[in-house]
Amino acid sequence: MIDDSRIILINYPSGGFGNFIYHMLSEYSSNTYKVDNSTFEFNALGNSHSTKKYTPIWYKDPDDYIFPNIVTDKKLLILCDNGINNDSIDKISTKFKSHIVVRLCIDHEIRPVIFATCIMKAMNSNFQLEISSHVQKHWTDSNEDYAVRENFTLFYHNWPFQWRSKLEQNVINVSIKELIDHPISTLQKLIEQIGGSVTLKPSFEYDCKKWLKANYRYFRIYYEWQQIEQSLNNFQKYELSTITDLHDQGYINYCIERKYNITIPVYDYKNWFVDTTHILDVVNKL
Repeated sequence: MIDDSRIILINYPSGGFGNFIYHMLSEYSSNTYKVDNSTFEFNALGNSHSTKKYTPIWYKDPDDYIFPNIVTDKKLLILCDNGINNDSIDKISTKFKSHIVVRLCIDHEIRPVIFATCIMKAMNSNFQLEISSHVQKHWTDSNEDYAVRENFTLFYHNWPFQWRSKLEQNVINVSIKELIDHPISTLQKLIEQIGGSVTLKPSFEYDCKKWLKANYRYFRIYYEWQQIEQSLNNFQKYELSTITDLHDQGYINYCIERKYNITIPVYDYKNWFVDTTHILDVVNKL
C-alpha cells in the first residue's frame, strides 16, 4: 500500500498550468521524487508537457486509479486533469485519504488567460470557432465585427467555469493570478507549504522567467487591461490602435462595463475605441 501522506495531487483547469507546477515541484522541491529531466523544454505553444511524469495522470475523474510501484521516502506527484468543466475533488478524496491537493484557482482577473490557454494550448483552436453564441438569436448580422466583439463580452459576463479556492484542511490553493504576477515567490511559497525547500535556485528562477516568456501571448491581454485601467484611473491617454483582435476588444468592453457598471451600446460603437480618453467620454455619456 502507498502511504497517502506522501501523495501530492495537482488539481488544475485545462491550459498547461498543471504540467508546469508538476515540473517545478518535481525539479526544485527538496522533498519530491526526482527523475532525469535534462531534456525538458517548453514547446512552441508554451506547454510544459515534456516534463517526465513517473505517475499516470488522473484523467477525466476516473472511478479507479492504478498507482505504480515506486519505492521512495520522497513526496510523489500526481496530475489530476479533470477537464475545465469539472473542478471536483470528490472522487480523488475517495481514493486517497491523507494526501495534499495543490489546487490551481481561477481569479476573476485572469479569465481571458484561462480562455486563451484552453482554446489555443489545450484545443489548438481559435476563439471564434469554440465560443457558443451569446448574442440575441434574431441578430441577422451576428458575423459582423461588432457582433462578434459583443459575443465575447457576453461570454465573460456569463463566465461558465468555476475553479474557486476550496477551504479544506488538505487543500493548498494557488492563485493563477499570483503565479503569473509573481511566479518565483508564489512557487517558493508552495514548495515550503508542501514541506520542502527550493533547490538549484538559479535554475528555478530561470525556468520561472522562461515560462513567462513562453506563455506571454496568453497573458498579454491581462497585462493590457492593467495598463488601460491605470490610464483610466489617472485620466491619461493610452492608445488602443494595437488592440485589433475582436476577442481582446470584447474582453476590454466587459472590463469597462464591469468597472463602471454600464452597458456599452453595441450599435453606437461599432468601430470600437480609439484611446482611453474615448472610453472616458463614453462612460461620462452613459
